[in-house]
Amino acid sequence: SRVFNIKNTVIEDPEKLAECKQYIIAVHPHGVLSLDHFLTIAGYSPSLEQIAPQECRSALSAGAVFKIPVLRELLLGLGCVDAGRKTADLCLERGLSLSVVPGGEREQLIAQRGPVEKVVLQERKGFVRLALRHGVPLVPAYCFGELQMYRQSSLLFGLRSWVQRKLGIALVLPFGPYGLPCVPFPDPICLVVGAPMQMPHIPSPSDDELKRHHSRYMAELESLFHRHKSAAGYEKMELEMI
Repeated sequence: SRVFNIKNTVIEDPEKLAECKQYIIAVHPHGVLSLDHFLTIAGYSPSLEQIAPQECRSALSAGAVFKIPVLRELLLGLGCVDAGRKTADLCLERGLSLSVVPGGEREQLIAQRGPVEKVVLQERKGFVRLALRHGVPLVPAYCFGELQMYRQSSLLFGLRSWVQRKLGIALVLPFGPYGLPCVPFPDPICLVVGAPMQMPHIPSPSDDELKRHHSRYMAELESLFHRHKSAAGYEKMELEMI
């Protein structure tokens, strides 16, 4: 890519992923653009497409984006669907896999270039509940460089935060080198796809069961981050889950 410094996708256990009939890929972090999720749903990575083709999965996306003409048609054409529970259930019942960005608009709003990458995950448990209810594996994926593409202005952050909470829309104000708006920094972007985490089939998971498996997932995501950060070019980067 001439605009973004995109490296080859790294897949930890391609054989194990290929064996999964269904799965939920959870992509982190959202970032300003959610470039990582877009590349996933658009079939950009040949290695990932060979193992987990985009045509066999749907991408859960914020309902607000489907109210925007042209963008709505583009996303529908790429296989995106509303992130509501009923839609997600229906996709899995039909045998499709899913991809999702758990951090959502909140993570997009606070996306910031810097030495500590913040992932909104502590209270984001819906995707884990979904995996348990259908008994499908969770596949953690982390995109190094997603948060390093832009700095964001704090201008009217209180108002923008209110809009995000009330309307589900993140009003981002990104800028890159020399303060140029929307121009990305040239840091490398590398998507790492972890091994599938097997989840038990629990149609109605209790709070304790949900908490236990959500904690499992957070621990695995953190481990994935530290296993690959040096090879991705971010040896000194730290991860904070909020």
